[in-house]
Order: sequence, then C-alpha cells, then structure tokens
Amino acid sequence: MRVLEVISPDCECLERAITVEHVLMKCSKWSAEREELITPLRTISVKEVLTSKAGGRAAIKMIQRTKILDQFKAVVEQEEGRTAEDREEEEKRSEEEIE
Repeated sequence: MRVLEVISPDCECLERAITVEHVLMKCSKWSAEREELITPLRTISVKEVLTSKAGGRAAIKMIQRTKILDQFKAVVEQEEGRTAEDREEEEKRSEEEIE
C-alpha cells in the first residue's frame, strides 16, 4: 500500500505552504486548537514550542486533533497487521498519556 501523495505543498487554508511552523503557529484553519493548546505557552517561536516538554505535548495534541497526518495511518496498519479497532484503542491510550 502506498501513502497518498501530496498533490500540492499548499495548506488547505490557501494562505501558505503547509509546514510545521504554519500549522502550529499561523494557520487560520487551526486557530481554535492553537488558542487552546499553543497560546498558553506564551511564545511565538515554533522552536520554543517543540523543544519544551509542555510544548511537545501541545504540538502532539494539536496534530492529533487536526488529523493532519492521517494519510500515513493506513500504511502503518497494513504493515503491522492492525485493525481499525486496534488503532482507536491506541489513540485513546495515547491521548490519556499526553494529558
């Protein structure tokens, strides 16, 4: 199984290219998630977010909520022989660990 190809480097918001900094710090599409998870860290630096424990947790939660990396799940599941139920259980455990 192949991972779905990225047809365009542009974000769905059409404001910029989809980068880590754009998604975590600037994308208008994810402003509610950013307000809840990233803004309380009181920094505008993606480097500071990603190099702190609290920032790393916030970034992981944001990536989970945006489901921006879901295109890779099918490949991993196929390689590991996992089912959708296995994935859902793992996601639930992962979210509980992050909190």
